[in-house]
Amino acid sequence: MPKRQRKREHLKDAQEETLPLTALRVGASGYVRELHLQDQMLAQKLIALGVVPGARLKILQRFPAYVIQIDFTQIAIDHHLAKAVRVQPDAD
Repeated sequence: MPKRQRKREHLKDAQEETLPLTALRVGASGYVRELHLQDQMLAQKLIALGVVPGARLKILQRFPAYVIQIDFTQIAIDHHLAKAVRVQPDAD
């Protein structure tokens, strides 16, 4: 198999393993894998709050806002931002 095709398949597999934060239920946890935001200001705000690739998070609440816990910090974000955070859920 050509090297390029293998690389594309690897990237596709990695994307399939991640889910938007909105797909997790309350009490679920996982690791932030990437941020899919076009607006750099919003991405910088999330990074400043600790929502960075590799960070472990837990969903505390989904409505009216998503409340997530990263380490000892609780953060409330709206649906638009939660949808942009791609996570790898913990295996249950």
